[in-house]
Amino acid sequence: MGSPIHLAVGRFEVDWGKNNMFTMHGEMFQPGDVHLVPYAYWDEDAEAIIDDLKEGASRSLRRVLPRLALLGHSITTAKAEFASIEGQSGEPLSITFDQLAEALTAFDVSSPIVDESEDHGFGEFFAREIYVRLGLDRFGGERWVARELGYALENLSPASVMVLLGLNPKNLDAPVTWQFADVIEGGWAGRESIIDSLGRVRRFLIVTEGSSDARIIGQGLRLLRPDVADFFSFVDMEEGYPFTGTGNLHRFCQGLVSIGIENRVLVVYDNDAEGAARHRDTLSLRLPPNMRAICLPSNDRLRAFSTEGPEGSGLADINGRAAAIECYLDLNYAESERPVIRWTSYRSAEGVYQGELIGKERYYRRFLKLNELPAGYDASGLELVLDAIIQACEDVAQHVSPPT
Repeated sequence: MGSPIHLAVGRFEVDWGKNNMFTMHGEMFQPGDVHLVPYAYWDEDAEAIIDDLKEGASRSLRRVLPRLALLGHSITTAKAEFASIEGQSGEPLSITFDQLAEALTAFDVSSPIVDESEDHGFGEFFAREIYVRLGLDRFGGERWVARELGYALENLSPASVMVLLGLNPKNLDAPVTWQFADVIEGGWAGRESIIDSLGRVRRFLIVTEGSSDARIIGQGLRLLRPDVADFFSFVDMEEGYPFTGTGNLHRFCQGLVSIGIENRVLVVYDNDAEGAARHRDTLSLRLPPNMRAICLPSNDRLRAFSTEGPEGSGLADINGRAAAIECYLDLNYAESERPVIRWTSYRSAEGVYQGELIGKERYYRRFLKLNELPAGYDASGLELVLDAIIQACEDVAQHVSPPT
């Protein structure tokens, strides 16, 4: 029989292997996901499914999908995979990508599909057990069509299948389980190698204008995006931050482009006058596919912000003029005074003043001391920042390492 290993969504297996022939899926999980998970075996004598609990990794599909996106998997890449498979077959498949997506989206993952036959070829198994269960027969085709389709779809990645299953909101809370205990028990893999693979991902290097920006983003990821926080790393700041200021950051980007760096890099500029200008300069460098440069996103909360300057006090839209990353924190949390921007210098090239949040260090240090977000803390501004960062990194992942 050998030692099987499975990856399943609910009770629907999306990948499997045996002995030393299997794919590592540790990047979908984090070390804290290891615990006892359900295993299903077919008992030939009893002619029934036997359930057991063994060690494995598990987290909900809802929490796996953001990791898949940062690994480069999406509806777009799933469609490209399907087209590639169709191209290799030399003729159109019996169903379209949209029909496959429709079938997987509607499928009930809580019901197991177990192969009771001695024929373990995927094409035959697909024709026997999956074709009708997915409802693909409603699109027409005889048994030989189902068999040939199974042979073709054997090359569709498990990640693409999970992305399509995730289109159904009912599937999002289903557990994604990696059942690896049997290959460890059989001596085909060491437990340490399996556990060490959890969270082993290609990281994105985030480079910002200063150390406070990097620390705020890192803290925000830990508090608000813990399921993907391990995808991001920052410039080592123990010995002082080397890229302080927009000018130095732009020159750093020039250096990275000139040496053809292969790391995945995201450069983040402040949403102020100088940051916006340098962001435009950096985009003109024609960055390689593994690099992106963004400005902090515009925020509606910053369109009527208290300001002080040469013309006195008032309200102003500080987007594109004075919105450093501290402005995206909850500036009213534990504060008795209203936050104020002070206009500091005039940029003639853009015809606008550059501004700075008064007492920004106070807001920044208070945020870094939080072990969790307290009740009532307004994290909407920080959510905008993290969404922009993650979206840019997902775009890099799809262009740098599209699934095969």
